[in-house]
Amino acid sequence: MAAQRVAVVGAGAVGGYYGMRLAEAGCEVRFLLRRDYEAAAAGGLRLSSHLGDLQLASPTIGRTAEELAAHGPVDWLLVGLKATGLEALPALAGPLLSAETRVIALMNGLTIEREIAALLPGCEVFGGMAFIGVHRGEPGEILHLEFGALNLGHHGDDAGQLAEAVALWEGSKVEIRPEPSLLKARWEKLGWNIPFNGMCVVAGGASTETIMSTPALRETAHRAMREVAAAGNADLAAQGQAARIDGEGLCERYLTMTGGMGPYRPSTVLDFIEGRAMEVEAMFEAPARRASELGVAAPTMELLAALVRELDGGR
Repeated sequence: MAAQRVAVVGAGAVGGYYGMRLAEAGCEVRFLLRRDYEAAAAGGLRLSSHLGDLQLASPTIGRTAEELAAHGPVDWLLVGLKATGLEALPALAGPLLSAETRVIALMNGLTIEREIAALLPGCEVFGGMAFIGVHRGEPGEILHLEFGALNLGHHGDDAGQLAEAVALWEGSKVEIRPEPSLLKARWEKLGWNIPFNGMCVVAGGASTETIMSTPALRETAHRAMREVAAAGNADLAAQGQAARIDGEGLCERYLTMTGGMGPYRPSTVLDFIEGRAMEVEAMFEAPARRASELGVAAPTMELLAALVRELDGGR
């Protein structure tokens, strides 16, 4: 079987990490780079990871999709863009696509797959929820700190399509957790993102350690988690799905996991500190709005959405 051809659009820390792991496993991977292009052209791409370091000495890179498309269309497109830049996806990805190209969204947001399906009609779309601690290092370098599993679901919950997406990762160092219900998986990921991205930003750019070690902040995060789980279950019921989120189990798992992470700063906090636009609509406002539509009381979610929006200002 020929090596799968993969392009990474939005090859930052998350997209770059998973793209490099696929390259390590034998896939033909191309990276669309902007600020790291010169460094990668001169010295390759480097990954420092507790699961094993990796260097791609001569990666296939390009500044534009047209440059990458010179090597032909791809079988898979990994999209690691911020939700704030999603409207650029057709221009960034279009030249790389064929009728068979499938798209995996390594992004935050409740409705991200639906939005991508509308932007790239004809493509099968998957959601990849990354549970990973990873940051950029020096130009051309990715620092993988902890975790790394990828929860993977299909937009449409087609079991056959999901099996093909899972097979892409065979032989890689990425733990894949297949998700029969993408909607359930999206709400479960929001169960961590909303409280900890939100609380860390509202606390002035604090780390998760600060939230966990401050009783009032920890309880607020816990309350937000319970609201997310309730909204998620109401959404699943409204969509006619039998799957349900174990709210208390989710809270216990996330609080335990986060308590062991040390002084970690989530992606939204880094955006806040560095003055970039935050993913307010995708990560906070859309879920709070959906809870309201479903008649689920979610005052903590609504408060975090309003406060993060205010801090986002005119970015």
